[in-house]
Amino acid sequence: MNNRLKAALLLLIASALFYGASFIKLPAVDAAADSYFSESIKAAGIAYATTRGVNAVVSVVQESHIEVAPGGLGLSIAAGQVLDPINDMTERLSSMLVTAIASLGIQKLGYEIGEALSFKTIALLLLLAVPILWLGQASAPLMQLIFKLGLILLLLRFMLPLSAIVSDALYSGWLEPGIEEATTKLGIVSDRYDEMSSMAPEQNQGLFSSMTSGAADKVKRTKEALDTMVENADSIITSLLNLMTAYLAIFVVQVLLLPLAMLWVLVSIFRSNLLDSFAGQLTSRVAAG
Repeated sequence: MNNRLKAALLLLIASALFYGASFIKLPAVDAAADSYFSESIKAAGIAYATTRGVNAVVSVVQESHIEVAPGGLGLSIAAGQVLDPINDMTERLSSMLVTAIASLGIQKLGYEIGEALSFKTIALLLLLAVPILWLGQASAPLMQLIFKLGLILLLLRFMLPLSAIVSDALYSGWLEPGIEEATTKLGIVSDRYDEMSSMAPEQNQGLFSSMTSGAADKVKRTKEALDTMVENADSIITSLLNLMTAYLAIFVVQVLLLPLAMLWVLVSIFRSNLLDSFAGQLTSRVAAG
């Protein structure tokens, strides 16, 4: 059989194999990556909901501090001193968590696109290489380009889930316990939001309205929420700081360090001419004859 026909047959077989492999998950690697993205996005969502719950409770108490104040001027001052820093920190943490969730979502989408399309694209490139074989010696540059693109896609197919595994090791081994502990502590305050959100607003109402049972219940619950935050102020602030630190670390590692490391690896491979050498050898063997 002519060498060119043999090469065409090999390309067709390789294309079919890569296409078939596109429907199969990589053992262990893909499962670990899927688990990491699902768990980390879920944890970030819970942390965001908890943080917003704390912020909501703080807002309700701050809006109601005038009604609580008749119990004593000192209570109003304490509310301002304790709640303003907490309110500011919850706002900042909420913005950071939105960024972290968006970053995780984009990475998950990129990973899923790579998982679905990398091998299919390689299969298509190999299929396109078949007619190029018949160009003879002129096919060498095109064949080399096809093989280089295929090798890059192959590297990316493995590097993206591997970066997720590295992130998972960082998350589960170092950050997850602190995130769960901080979220649980903040839950002491955020759990009160469901109770307080059902209270009708009593602001700007007259003296008789303020003496109703509903108003009294609101003052009682607001004071309980304030007492809880005053008693747990150190724990709340520490938990907010821990969450901010954890998700800042996640953001730096996932958005900066790992992508830069992957880029460095690819650039290093390009500079070492490994791709050119490997693609050149494949081209010379496939285009021989």
